[in-house]
Amino acid sequence: MQSLVPEHIGSREIAAIGEAHSGGQDKLDLSGSFAFFWRRGPLILAIAAAIVVVALVMSLVMPKTYRAEAGVMLTSNASAVGQADPTQAGQAAISNQVVDTQVEIITSRDMAGRVAGVLGLDKGLSAEEKRAVIDNLQSHVSAERTGESYAITITYDAATPEAAARTVITFAQQFTQWELRSDQERNAEARTEVEAGLSRLRTQAQADTQALQHYRIANNLLSTTGASLTEQEISNYDQEVARSRAQAAEDEARLQTALGQLRSGSSGDDVGEALGSQVISALRAQEAQIAGQVANLSSRYGSNHPELIRTKSQLAEVRAEIQSEIGRVVSNLRARAEVSEQRLASLEATLGSARAKLSQNNAAMVGLSELERNAEASQAIYETYLNNYKQLVAAKGSERPSAKILTAAGEPEKPVSPNLKLNLALAVVIGLGLGTIVGYIVEALSQGLTTPDEVEGATGQRFLASIPLLESVGSGQVHAVSALRNEPFSVFTEAFRSLGVAVDQAVPGGAQVVAVTSALPGEGKTVISCCLSHVYATSGLRTILIDCDLRRRGISRLLNTQGNQNGLIEVLEGTATLNFDHTEDGLVFWTLPVMESAADSEHLLTGQHFVDLIAQLRTQFDRIVLDLPPVLPVAYTRTLASRADGVIVAAHWRKTPAMALRAALRRLPQDQVKIAGVALSQVDLRRRAFFGRLDPAFYYKQYREYYS
Repeated sequence: MQSLVPEHIGSREIAAIGEAHSGGQDKLDLSGSFAFFWRRGPLILAIAAAIVVVALVMSLVMPKTYRAEAGVMLTSNASAVGQADPTQAGQAAISNQVVDTQVEIITSRDMAGRVAGVLGLDKGLSAEEKRAVIDNLQSHVSAERTGESYAITITYDAATPEAAARTVITFAQQFTQWELRSDQERNAEARTEVEAGLSRLRTQAQADTQALQHYRIANNLLSTTGASLTEQEISNYDQEVARSRAQAAEDEARLQTALGQLRSGSSGDDVGEALGSQVISALRAQEAQIAGQVANLSSRYGSNHPELIRTKSQLAEVRAEIQSEIGRVVSNLRARAEVSEQRLASLEATLGSARAKLSQNNAAMVGLSELERNAEASQAIYETYLNNYKQLVAAKGSERPSAKILTAAGEPEKPVSPNLKLNLALAVVIGLGLGTIVGYIVEALSQGLTTPDEVEGATGQRFLASIPLLESVGSGQVHAVSALRNEPFSVFTEAFRSLGVAVDQAVPGGAQVVAVTSALPGEGKTVISCCLSHVYATSGLRTILIDCDLRRRGISRLLNTQGNQNGLIEVLEGTATLNFDHTEDGLVFWTLPVMESAADSEHLLTGQHFVDLIAQLRTQFDRIVLDLPPVLPVAYTRTLASRADGVIVAAHWRKTPAMALRAALRRLPQDQVKIAGVALSQVDLRRRAFFGRLDPAFYYKQYREYYS
C-alpha cells in the first residue's frame, strides 16, 4: 500500500527530541505574556476605554473643590500649656506631644464652632442645623505638622476659592486667639483658686500661731532670744550662785584670817582690812604724832607732869579708838561673811525652784513642739500660696499667644478636586488592570482548545494538524476546495498534507480507510474530509470519498452532486453499481454521495453490506475517506468508526468545549476504534501565533513567505 511517508515516526518521539534540544522551560516566557495581551488586547482596551470615559464624565460633572492653606507657627509659650505656673512659659522647648495637641485643637469641634460663630454661619439656625454646620466645617478642615518643625499647615476645602480662603484664615486666627483666651481664662481661674486658698490658709496660719502663743503663756514657755524665760533665769541664777559662792568664800576667808591674827596676840594692826582702813590710818598717824609728843615730854618732864599725863591720856584714847576701829573692822568682816552666806543660800534656793519649774516646762515642750510644727507648716504653705498669688497677679495682662500666623491664605487658583489628569491617569491604570483581570478570567473560563498541548492534555490523544481559516492565510479563494485546486502550494493546502502525514504516522503501516468525525455539528469535519481526499488524490493515490452523514449529507452539498448520480444508499441496497471508469479534474478521485436524506437507512451502514463495500473498495483504492456524522448526536457513528483504520476527530479551534470532545472520545472505545488523533479546524493562524512557542503557528510569520 502506498503511503505519504516512508516509515512511521511517532509524534511523541518527535516531541521528546524537541524537548531534549529545548534546554528546558527555565526561561521567562515573555512572548507568552505578550501573546496574551495581543489576544485579549481589544477586550482590555475596551474596558480601559470605558473606565476612562466614566472617569472623564465623572470628573466633568463632579462639583469642584478648592483648597486654601494657612500656616501657623507655635512659639515657646506653647510649652506652658497645662502648667500651673504660667510665668514658666517660654522656659522649655516645645515637645512633640504639645505640637500634636495643637493639631488636634485646630481640628476640634470647639474650634469649628468658634469659626462658625465668627463667620455667622449659624445665625438663625436650629440646634440640629448648627450641629450640621459644625460637622461640615470639621470634616473639611485638616491640620498637619510640617516635618519636625513647630510650623502647622491648616487646609480647608470649599466649593469656591473665596470661601476656602476666608474659612482657613478664620481657623488660623481663632486658633491663635483661642490660645490667648485660654491662657487668660486659665490664669484667672488660677488666681481665683489661689485667692480662696490664700484666705483659708491665712486664717489657719493665724489660728495655729495663736494656739502656740496661748500654749506658751499657759505653760510659762515664753522666750525672748530663742530660749524660754525659765532657762534664761536658771542660766542667770547659775552665774549669780557662782559669784555669791565665791564672794562668801572670800568673805569667810578674810574673817577667819582676821580672827586668827587676833587669836595669835596681834593687836589687829596687821589685819588686812585694818591696813586698808583710812580711819585707822588717820588714827595711826595721830597716834604716832601723840607718841612723839609723849616722848618729847617725857624727856623734858617727869612722869607726873600734867602735860605729859594729858598727852599720854590722849595717846591712850587714840589707841583705844584704834582698837575700837579694829573691832569694828572685824565685826564688819563677820557681818559681810554672814550676808554672803545668806545670799548664797537664797540664790541656791531660787535656783532649785527654777530647775523644778524647768522640769515642768520640759514636759509641756512636747505639746509645744507639735504646735510649733503646725504653725510653721501653716505659715510655709501660706507663704507659698502668697508668692504664687503675687506671680499670678504680676502675670495678669502679660499673656502672649502661643502661636502666630506664619503665612496668610490666598485664594486658590485651581481646584484640587476633581483632578482631571490624575483621575484619567488612575482610570487608565485601573482600566488596564481591570481589563487584564477580566482577560485572564475570560481566558481561564474559555472551554475551547487552542494549542496542541491543550489538545493532548485535555484528550490524551495525539494532535494531528491545524487546519487554518482561508481568511487567516490571505487566500483569495472563497471555497476550501477551490483553494486546494487553485493554490496547491499554499499554507492551506500544506495543512492537509500535514494532516495526511500525521494520520499515516499515527497508524502503524498507514491508514487505508480514514474516517473523519467530530463531537458536535459545525466542527468543519466535512471540509476536512473533502480536502484531505483531494490532497490524497493530488499525491497520486486512488482515493474515494464516501458521505456517511445520512442526515446532513455534507459532502453531497459541498460538492453539489447531481441528482441522477448513484449514491451510497443505492449501492448498499443493490439498486446501483459502482462505476470507477471516470476521474475528477484529471485526478484518480471518486465520491460516493448520499443523493437524498435517508435517515431511515442507517441500518444499511451498520450492517454487513457496508462492511462488504469497504472490503471491496480496499482492493480498488489506496485511500478511502469516510465523512461520518458527529459522535454525540448520532449513535451509529461509533459503529462506522470501527470500520476505519484511523479516525480523525475534528474540533473547532477555540469553540469546541474540551468536555464535549472528551465525551465524544469516551464513546469511541479504543479497543474497537483506532483513533488517529485530533485535528483543529478553522484556526486563525494570525491569532494563534500568540498562544505558544510550541505551536508551529507561532512561527507563521517566519515561514509564511515560503508559500508565496
